[in-house]
Amino acid sequence: MYKQPFVQISPLTEAEYQRWAGLLAERLGIIVPKERKMFLQSKIWSRMREIGYQRYDKYWEFINSGIEGNLEWSQLVDRLTVHETSFFRHQPSFDLVAEDIKAHLEAADDVLKYKMWSVSCATGEEAYSLAMVAHHLCQQSDKKCYYGVTATDVSSPAIALAKQGIYGVDKKPQINAMYHPYLDDLNKEMFTISAAIKRRLAFGVFNLLDVKRPSQVKYDLIYCQHVLMYFERHVRRQILDGLVTYLNGGGLLILGQTEINAWSHPAMQRVEKGRTLAFRLK
Repeated sequence: MYKQPFVQISPLTEAEYQRWAGLLAERLGIIVPKERKMFLQSKIWSRMREIGYQRYDKYWEFINSGIEGNLEWSQLVDRLTVHETSFFRHQPSFDLVAEDIKAHLEAADDVLKYKMWSVSCATGEEAYSLAMVAHHLCQQSDKKCYYGVTATDVSSPAIALAKQGIYGVDKKPQINAMYHPYLDDLNKEMFTISAAIKRRLAFGVFNLLDVKRPSQVKYDLIYCQHVLMYFERHVRRQILDGLVTYLNGGGLLILGQTEINAWSHPAMQRVEKGRTLAFRLK
């Protein structure tokens, strides 16, 4: 019986590592330190083997040429960016989201308008969690509610999965029972998010390095967790400064507790809420 010969992974030379790491830094702002060189090597090599490349230099030429190269770059980015996520991943932060929506409901005369942005939504769990919190609170109110969630990620394959909103039943325990009416079982192994929730979301590919560009879009809440860790410290500050410009007056910016230290902004005030890291636009 014929057996396919074992193909050994060619090691990235120091020059090749510097070139690939530099490309990620330039295009995405993502830093791959030397201790993660093997991770970078294995991800690039596995993708090369899938599409028939055996040399890094030839794959480099392909990925930097034309429309097909741009499409392939999107596939590689999906391999190199981490999409491990869950529903309601950090409950204290979602408790803060609920408090903010309640405050807006109380302050609204007859109509609530509330816009949220899930900055790095991966496969959608975070964005749907935000929508479920808003939907549940709006259903309890007699006021008209217009809320929406913009959900973005640098990975187009991840966005494609997020749009589908289909998940394994192993993720159901992550979702509080009061939100289960917003879930529709497909079979014994899979469920999806109800249409009432899905219609409140808009998904799109977005590179966080572009956040420095001026935008007319403003949000009442920006949720940015589990993404800043991939950037150098000075880039993190630039991203946060850019996010501030996307906030409505009094808007809330919620971050991951361990992702940024000693960041401050003259227009932002720290929100004192236990086990969270959040700032409000003055």
